[in-house]
Amino acid sequence: MNFANFISHLEELRLRLIVTLAVFLCALIAGFIFADPLIAWLMRPLEAASPAGLVFHKPHEAFLIHVQAAAMLAVLTAIPVFMVQAWQFAAPGLYAHEKKTGIFVSAASAGLFIAGILFAYYAAAPWGLKFLLGFQSADLRPLLSAQDYFSFLGGLFAAFGLLFVFPVLIVGAVRLGIVSPEVLARSRRVAVLVIFVVAAILTPSPDPASQILLALPLLLLFEGSLWFSRRFHR
Repeated sequence: MNFANFISHLEELRLRLIVTLAVFLCALIAGFIFADPLIAWLMRPLEAASPAGLVFHKPHEAFLIHVQAAAMLAVLTAIPVFMVQAWQFAAPGLYAHEKKTGIFVSAASAGLFIAGILFAYYAAAPWGLKFLLGFQSADLRPLLSAQDYFSFLGGLFAAFGLLFVFPVLIVGAVRLGIVSPEVLARSRRVAVLVIFVVAAILTPSPDPASQILLALPLLLLFEGSLWFSRRFHR
């Protein structure tokens, strides 16, 4: 690669990063403008689990909650865009069959990332909150901090979104010949152990309910990726 090509690649990389950053900033501004309905939407998993509301303890904390909710929306919006931009940056240097695999991987990764967030919002968060808040009693009443709740929810979204992507990477690795389905099948026990360990590490709360809710769909996705890998391999 000569110097001119190197500079051209750097310019393209800069353009891809600018596009991702622009999407992030637009989502951040939109999230701050519409923070009230966004916060109301993010509150629904808690309302489904318990009538307990949220409180803040410092004068500036309500403002920070608006910023935090907007930042959560911006990050979760920018990640799928970054995946697509990364693929478009790498595509010109790939062979034809690698490009087809790359299109599948980038599109499926963005879709599964969004699916992971929706699963966390509609299933994992309400169920996990109901489990955790179920330990309250007459002597133990919940007084939930808004900042802690949104940090918990954002961590849950990120964990489910990112880990839902990993089966697509497995299929892509098989398609490119990096690993075979036979090796994956023989490594099933190790994969199960790794899934539960990763779920325990990435789940933003130490309760087993949230960890199991993250691990079970990952196990199903791993088995699904193994089935697809065998079809691609053939």
